[in-house]
Amino acid sequence: MRPLPLAFALSTLLCVSQALAADIKVTPNEAVDVVQDGKTVARFMTAHDVSTPAKRLETYKPYLHVFDASGALRLTKGPGFEYTHHRGIMVGFMKITVDGKTYDRWHMVKGDQVVTAINPTADGFVASIDWQGATAQDKPILTEERAFKFSKPAAPFYFGIELTTALKPDHGEAKIDGDPEHAGAQFRPSEKIEGAKTTYVYPGKDVLIHKVRDLTWVAEVFTIEGKTFTALLLNHPSNPKDTAFSAYRDYGRFGAFPKGVATPEAPFKLHYKWLLAEGDVRDAAAFQQAYNAFAGTNEPTPAVTVMLAEQPKPKAPAKK
Repeated sequence: MRPLPLAFALSTLLCVSQALAADIKVTPNEAVDVVQDGKTVARFMTAHDVSTPAKRLETYKPYLHVFDASGALRLTKGPGFEYTHHRGIMVGFMKITVDGKTYDRWHMVKGDQVVTAINPTADGFVASIDWQGATAQDKPILTEERAFKFSKPAAPFYFGIELTTALKPDHGEAKIDGDPEHAGAQFRPSEKIEGAKTTYVYPGKDVLIHKVRDLTWVAEVFTIEGKTFTALLLNHPSNPKDTAFSAYRDYGRFGAFPKGVATPEAPFKLHYKWLLAEGDVRDAAAFQQAYNAFAGTNEPTPAVTVMLAEQPKPKAPAKK
């Protein structure tokens, strides 16, 4: 069965999305704002400035910031703080092998992801992105078309973000790899997250998140500045199989880690959707209904596993 159209109406599904009545405002080499009812609900950071090492560190990868329904509270992290390379909704891989050479385009070691064009669409935009080689003068190891569609879901969600992307080399093949902690499509909450409260919800009974593969969805409940939110990640069935998930850290960075091979004729393609809700939402029926609408399936509501985030191990006292 093909995926349901975005505006498909089905009374038995509570989570069908409507197209987002939003303006896309592009500020070249700075950002793309998604504005709804006069409020910025998302912002894609596109700047790339290598004039100083500090500026490069701030701008070496594009990512999507997400805000609360009022547009006042930033829910995602930018540069700096713990793990500066963790930023909003991002795509990256620590181990990309092209022509026998391996590149890290997660930490951006000796090379960046550079936005070269933004093309607005009816419900979002498409970003063209060069994944640099060892130097800016080299041909990109990969070129990417990263498309975002934005929607206004039914309750309990207030905002939907759909991402499709295609990565390809200009010749030969690129092996795309890494590990669940340092690769894939990831969501990183704000640096102000209250890590002791971070909680994850998985479909299935007694799920061992470090071992399971190909989950249909994962939800995270997180708290920022005393306000609680829920982010639901939907994993489209067209994505590569044997996908692992990192969804256990107290600082909230969670997402899917697929791997595979890309060629000019057969790009490496990914398709995900995030739904945001205000409050602590652990409604397995709503989660499954959202997945069914996204994937074009009709699967029943599963049992769930709820897990408090793994907490950092106490540091050993310094030796005298």
